[in-house]
Amino acid sequence: MSRYLNKRIFQANAIQSTKDLLETRGLTNARIIETALSTPLSVEERKQFSVRTVIWQRRTRLFKIAFELYGDSRLWWIIAWFNQKPTDADYSVGDRVLVPFPLEQIYERFV
Repeated sequence: MSRYLNKRIFQANAIQSTKDLLETRGLTNARIIETALSTPLSVEERKQFSVRTVIWQRRTRLFKIAFELYGDSRLWWIIAWFNQKPTDADYSVGDRVLVPFPLEQIYERFV
């Protein structure tokens, strides 16, 4: 499941404002993917999901949780979105991380 499904992809070398940036980085092209936007869930919407709680520890990472519980480390962004904390740096030791299920129901919001 890709979060980029049905998103527009632009070639950076076709956009005038990015040509200088590409040149300074020694690149000839890059892909720009349309941002997937989703609003936070309401309290009622959150109640529709089952969750598993993981306690954040020193070596915990979102991609590791996703691999362990979803079987796919690329789905780390679902956990980040559900908790409204977009990066590992937003968590502290002892934080409760809610991992939502079922995946199919969550993914419907992004397709």
